[in-house]
Amino acid sequence: MREGKAVVIASLICVASAALLVAEAKGDDGEVTTQLQNGFTATHEANAAAPFEPVLYAPNRAFALGFLRVGAASLDLAVVHLPSSFPLWRATPARMGDWSRAATLTFDAGLVLTADDGPEHGVGVLWRTLNTVGDTVALLNSSNLVVRRYDGEDGPTWQSFDHPSDTLVLGQNFTASSPPLISANHRFALRLGRTYMALTVEFYGGGRATTPTYWQHTALEAEAQAPENATQPAQVYGRLDARGFFGLYLAAGGKEERVDVLSFDTFAQNVTTGGGALFRRMTLDDDGNLRAYYWTDESKAWTPEYKAISERCELPTSCGAYGLCVPGEAQCQCLANTTTSTAATTTSPPCGAEETADLCSSDDVGDFDVVRRTRVSVAYKEELPFATNKTAAECEAACAGNCSCWGALFNGASGYCYLLDFPVETMLYDADDRKVGYFKVRKPPSPSTTRRVMSPGVKAATAVVSIVLASLVAAGAYTGYRMWVRKKRRREGMEQELAPGRPYKDLKSMGSSNNNSFKS
Repeated sequence: MREGKAVVIASLICVASAALLVAEAKGDDGEVTTQLQNGFTATHEANAAAPFEPVLYAPNRAFALGFLRVGAASLDLAVVHLPSSFPLWRATPARMGDWSRAATLTFDAGLVLTADDGPEHGVGVLWRTLNTVGDTVALLNSSNLVVRRYDGEDGPTWQSFDHPSDTLVLGQNFTASSPPLISANHRFALRLGRTYMALTVEFYGGGRATTPTYWQHTALEAEAQAPENATQPAQVYGRLDARGFFGLYLAAGGKEERVDVLSFDTFAQNVTTGGGALFRRMTLDDDGNLRAYYWTDESKAWTPEYKAISERCELPTSCGAYGLCVPGEAQCQCLANTTTSTAATTTSPPCGAEETADLCSSDDVGDFDVVRRTRVSVAYKEELPFATNKTAAECEAACAGNCSCWGALFNGASGYCYLLDFPVETMLYDADDRKVGYFKVRKPPSPSTTRRVMSPGVKAATAVVSIVLASLVAAGAYTGYRMWVRKKRRREGMEQELAPGRPYKDLKSMGSSNNNSFKS
């Protein structure tokens, strides 16, 4: 009951904030900008109070393009669904802007987002529409942002539908040439294969990318129509349909053929009663699940109607790194048995550090601890590389001697050995003693190791300083030697000038005699 009230309150706040956002963006006369032309410039004021600053509207006023605050202090360019304040598309530059600094959006044949990087660096480009020549920019009622020429005969020269971020909307084709859908936290991706679509975890570190698959849906009809030995095998593409499904299609002979369907809860149902217009989206959420939602004019929150992965324990990071998810109640434990069970929906201390790179660097090879566990499996083992006819010891040895392997899972009943060539995330509890796991844990650097290991830059600087010091010491020694030789020669010369051929003792006696005669 409390949870239901919280959802209602949160929804009301969301809608109220969205209404305030729209009201602030409109002028006093209620007119809004629906087209940009060459020479357009809009500026984000540093530390603006509103979380979204619209600069361009769709004719139906349901969507707007503008500056969006991401998290606490980052800035991005986004197309936002105004009734819910949800960003349907984001530019997602490699380097995010700073909300506390000024930023500018300009249009001159193409869109360019620039930001103030401070007094030391000046203004830098965050994002731009590449290879684009256009005369106008418009935001369509479908939420598609388009750059067009005045004649418009060949369609848009650039459109946001070709560059999705984490969301697909109605009428948007997801093709092999489209970039993958990337979750907002950059941890997961939806990719399209020749006859399938797949969800992957994104690991970037150690100079290479590792993208293990944890969910895959294959269009079997497409496989039958596109044999492997075809010279130019057909490529499926996907599209969200207003009737309540995500379809996979093949283009053959100039015609479109639907070869598979992911049906939603509202498939073939009338969800537009009351005269409300329906809008759908499919989003790769930050937990790694692919979900579909719909919104009507009467909605106060997005209604979920599909999820690719039904059980929480089947998500790859539901209990974090080195976590163990217990099905049923979705309880989290740690592989090392160092913590008690907690609900997977609650925030609990992590079982281990999140890793991105492998153990193949010279400082890491062999420098790891080992965790062994029985009654353990992984929810997506069908997507992992495996070997058969192995023993538990052979399975463990195959991973132990491979620096790119983080763990091994062995099924004693089948003899299957699954190797994890990516950092260990959440494993699955399985009440079978014949299922065992072997996992590597990177050792934390010791103080002595920290002092001993230096970055390449520090090593280079140290070498230069050492060479300079050695040169100074050598120069000092050489100078001292030259001075010693010079003094020695000077002393010998003085002795020769004072008494050539006469011993030193005779000189002394002569001096005494002269002094005595002088005194007399």
